[in-house]
Amino acid sequence: MSIPFTIGKLMDYFASTNPQIPYGLSLGSASVIMMVLFTSGAAANAGRAFLMRMAGQRIVARLRERTYEAALRQEVEFVEKGEGDVLSRLSVDSSIVGESVTQNLSDGLRAIVMSTVGLGAMFYLSPTLTMLMLAVVPPVSLGAVFYGRYLKKLSNKTQEAMGEMTKVAQESLSALRTVQAFNAPPQEQQKFHDRVGTVLTLARKEAVATGIFFGSTGWSGNVTLLGLLGYGGTLVTQGAITVGDLTSLLLYTVYVGGGLQMLTYSSIMRGVGAGQRIFELLDRKPAIPPQTGLTLDASRRGTVRFENISFEYPSRRGVQILDEFSLEVGVGETVAIVGKSGGGKSSIHSLLLRYYDPVKGKVTFDGQDIREFTPTSWRHIIGTVPQDPVLFTGTIASNIAFGNEHATREEIESAAKEANCEFIWGMPKGFDTEIGRLSLSGGQRQRLAIARALLKKPAILALDEATSSLDATSEHRVNDAIDKILRKRQTTCLIVAHRLSTIARAERIVVLEDGRITESGTYRQLVNKKDSRFRALMSAQLNAAAGESVSEPAPASELAVPPTELKQAEVAL
Repeated sequence: MSIPFTIGKLMDYFASTNPQIPYGLSLGSASVIMMVLFTSGAAANAGRAFLMRMAGQRIVARLRERTYEAALRQEVEFVEKGEGDVLSRLSVDSSIVGESVTQNLSDGLRAIVMSTVGLGAMFYLSPTLTMLMLAVVPPVSLGAVFYGRYLKKLSNKTQEAMGEMTKVAQESLSALRTVQAFNAPPQEQQKFHDRVGTVLTLARKEAVATGIFFGSTGWSGNVTLLGLLGYGGTLVTQGAITVGDLTSLLLYTVYVGGGLQMLTYSSIMRGVGAGQRIFELLDRKPAIPPQTGLTLDASRRGTVRFENISFEYPSRRGVQILDEFSLEVGVGETVAIVGKSGGGKSSIHSLLLRYYDPVKGKVTFDGQDIREFTPTSWRHIIGTVPQDPVLFTGTIASNIAFGNEHATREEIESAAKEANCEFIWGMPKGFDTEIGRLSLSGGQRQRLAIARALLKKPAILALDEATSSLDATSEHRVNDAIDKILRKRQTTCLIVAHRLSTIARAERIVVLEDGRITESGTYRQLVNKKDSRFRALMSAQLNAAAGESVSEPAPASELAVPPTELKQAEVAL
């Protein structure tokens, strides 16, 4: 900030017939002092840039970690519904906030110093010209306020549109095999193009607003400079101020104007908008807090009861999935739930794992409402094997020990043997073989999922269509692994299945229709029962599998299920 003052004094010095350097300094000593000042300023500027940049990177790192942690705490519905949006907050928004907090905060503090010192120097040089300049500041400041608010609102919309764009790309790229198999790249490209178009439209609005704002501020700045020059020139001719003082004052006007412009810089507003989205997630209270409640003892065993459950998904209000559903599963008992697709079978597992809470009724364990336990301790006693198990990039051992990082190699290998994962020993590096999401076959992934579930030594095992998409050989190996678990009778099993070979292994079968249990009994009881809903379901399934066209369920008096298939199932039981 000493530069404009120095330039003014130099102009007066060289324009004077009898030049004098203030304070009795020689030209050489004055030059040395100025060089020391400028060098010190440059070093301070370099230090400021380094420190603020490093601070920014640390802030971004902490923000990303906290945002990711907050996302993992949320209920499943929130994250699955807006997966791309969460990813956008993690990457784009956090970077914008980091830039605003560091680069723009640093520039903002610098601008405040520049504006304050500059105004002080201007009042010192000429209060009259300074007051003339300040007459332009209020309208410009008012425009900056409106511009900032508009930009902040626009930034929110832009980041949301970016989240939607990311979501579309994430979905398509994660399911690239399906996209290519159905020759759908043009269709997906069009969807992405539409989302990019939305972002571009919002960017165009921001560009128009930015152009108008900076154009108007530039115009007012130039007019102010001309006014100061015209009136200042009159004061120079009157001898009120010197040419050097007028030059210094004009330069300080440019500095102050630049400083004020820095304070209204658009990325600050973008940072505020992005920050709002991040802090919305950080401050959001999950519908199912992961650490609220009593810690459940992992060795505890008890009966699982679904008591008068009514349930609908939060994203599909008004669509009843379960209606007054009640079921009791004793310790070590195996119950299979059968029914048509979309009948609510998988929703029972979701309620058991407490991904959702019922709208009405409760789920109890050993007589205690599971909402009284912390979700983490409750899920710790449940082993789950989904229809399409997810494997993570890493080794086979790390995938089996997923969520159980303290498991020993012996425990991992024991769980793998119990789950019939003999294929692991034939791998190039055994349990240390690196795998990806789709590196293994369906049957191998299912058996790894069973091993992962068994490693927890669960009190409850939830199997969701564990053999629905497997070939006969893989199905046999998976069912053999399930048999080992059932024979021990140490684990309560809740099986959702379509395959007769899996259903027949259960001690009890319940038929779920329209969100209610319409039939319950052992396999033999239901097969031999007159007007059996189970027989009708199995008949429709087996006839469809055989390629027959079945327009309505088979009459109860006729057993449409092939006798050989039933005999195999009875033998398995």
